[in-house]
Amino acid sequence: MYKKLTAVLLLSVLLADVSHGAGFALYEYSGRATAMGGAVMASGAEPASLATNPALITELEGTQLQVGLTAVTADATTTVMGSSRGLKHDMWYLPNFYVTQKWSDQVSVGLGGFSRYGLGGEYDSPVQTWPGSNLAYKVKLETFSFTPTIAVKANDELSVAMGLEAMVIGFSQSSFYNANPATPGQYEISGSGVSWGGNFSLVYKPEWAEKWAFGAMYRSKVKQNLNGRINAGDKTFPELNIHSEDAEGAITLPDSLSAGISFRPTEDWTLEAGIVGTFWSAYDQILIQYTNNATNPFIYNHKKYKDVYRLNFGTEYQLTPSWALRAGYVYDKSPINANEMDTLVPVHDRHIASVGVGYKTDAWSLDLAYAHVFAKDLSGISGQMSNKLGSPVSMKYTDGKSDMVALTFGYKF
Repeated sequence: MYKKLTAVLLLSVLLADVSHGAGFALYEYSGRATAMGGAVMASGAEPASLATNPALITELEGTQLQVGLTAVTADATTTVMGSSRGLKHDMWYLPNFYVTQKWSDQVSVGLGGFSRYGLGGEYDSPVQTWPGSNLAYKVKLETFSFTPTIAVKANDELSVAMGLEAMVIGFSQSSFYNANPATPGQYEISGSGVSWGGNFSLVYKPEWAEKWAFGAMYRSKVKQNLNGRINAGDKTFPELNIHSEDAEGAITLPDSLSAGISFRPTEDWTLEAGIVGTFWSAYDQILIQYTNNATNPFIYNHKKYKDVYRLNFGTEYQLTPSWALRAGYVYDKSPINANEMDTLVPVHDRHIASVGVGYKTDAWSLDLAYAHVFAKDLSGISGQMSNKLGSPVSMKYTDGKSDMVALTFGYKF
């Protein structure tokens, strides 16, 4: 029974999360954006607006540059068949850069580099005796997007922008197979690729309601074609048809639509609220096959993710001409289907609280932010595994939390 269960688990989640997975989209694009919970679509133009709402860069003068780094830690516990393991304490770093140039009174251009998706974690030892290690006990996903952008100021009230996106992705995933005591061992799946997408955005600041502003942005779907390898060393796992050979895969990352509205009660105080809708139903399956043998194996991993939304609220108070205080809150829905759980993304819906401070002179600026993530617990099953076994296979995520510290340096030439 255990051998059969392990085989089903492995085939169900092989390469299950070579994208940002269940709620692992990243929104920490700058110190200011992190401090305000991402509610920066309609106010406060900065070079990092290339990531949040590129239409805002028409408000920037001359040539401006920002570079930054966000440090992230995460903790969570996953329970499979009643046996639990927690994630090891680790830290990941998310770099970003942005440069903008005002070509004319109507046209601005920019180039941004930042991470939109990321996932990483390794479960505590001993992984060899944990049923979940037969799924995956270690995963690392890194993406970095380059976004050349042009923005046009249509009139005094409306600006629009269009950008391309070249996304570089790399991943690795390790699993330990112990269903057959005669041939235990581990194998690793790794791969990389480059894919293309695009975005369209606008910002509207009506003269008849000068305290209000509205921003919106659409990001297109991105189809990832990945080339990599399944590395089992000199071992083979015939029960799973796993051996060392080149492999390829395909997934579709979903499109999203974002909107934000800001209000300035006074000249020094800004409030903004926003929503991000991500159409995760487009991320319906993952296809994996060996490069030189299209039928050995064919793996369809049906995720059955749900379309979800993310609500954010942010405020900024200009304490002095140089100093600004910021705070934010986010409610982030998870697309995970409780009937289709896996071991790689052990979090559910999230609450995020953030604070930050900014300092600027005529030439340079510095923004610092801290955010804490509270993740809800989730109990469920894996539908694919349960259907094959004829009985429910229980899984549970608990104790999910994360800390983020963001630092951004800006300079005006």
